[in-house]
Amino acid sequence: MKSKRLLISLTVVALVVVIIVVLAALLTVKVVHPVYHGFDGTQIEAPSDGWAKDEIEANYKGKSIVFLSKTNLMSELNQKNHLWHAFAVVKQFPNIIEIHFVRRTAVAKLMSSGGMVYIDCFGYVMDKPEQDSVIDITSAFKSTDVEQNVVGQPLVFQSPESNNRLSYVLEAIEATWQCMVEVSDMTQVLGENSVFQFDEDGNLIVMPTLKGKIVVHSPETDLGTRLIKAYSVYYNEWVRLQDDSITITVYKNGRITTPSN
Repeated sequence: MKSKRLLISLTVVALVVVIIVVLAALLTVKVVHPVYHGFDGTQIEAPSDGWAKDEIEANYKGKSIVFLSKTNLMSELNQKNHLWHAFAVVKQFPNIIEIHFVRRTAVAKLMSSGGMVYIDCFGYVMDKPEQDSVIDITSAFKSTDVEQNVVGQPLVFQSPESNNRLSYVLEAIEATWQCMVEVSDMTQVLGENSVFQFDEDGNLIVMPTLKGKIVVHSPETDLGTRLIKAYSVYYNEWVRLQDDSITITVYKNGRITTPSN
């Protein structure tokens, strides 16, 4: 009786081992598809200066698709290639992964304790672009002492407040872009510097080129949507609000007020 139970146990163990081996073989990366996007998110053809498919597959082919870390994969690729930013990884079981790339585009710059730093829309440090026509956002920070300033990695300040402010400013720039303002035209619409500031309560102040200012309360809450609505008020067709005496206030609940006069 004991020998029969032992035989059954050994059989079960053997089956489990076989299943694990089969699954390990099936759930192994065999194909890597790089997918490229334009700045607006539309898919584009593979560029001549993009990643070589063979090069990516050489690094990740044969690895377990289950335990493959998307975050680590993107971090590794972004440190190696300063032209294309890996922003998403899609696992297609059992053995295919898609890696999505967008060309790095500088959207802002700031003067840090170590010199001028250029960043893309994801907050990653970039090499200085050929066309240096991006907004200087230094005015948004009390402290620009950096903890991490490496090309291909996120810019990290020593101050948590500065890190939060950077995320708000980048969201504000993205909201402006969503209003059909190209990155190359951003300085003409918003200005070259002193565009973004914060008051003592932590509210975001946007000061466009045409004068006047937009004050967004609680920028940590749905900033992009509320700022877009504020732009629709600022650029309205009926009342001219482009004047230094005008303040457009955007409250946390989305309510927008302008001077009664």
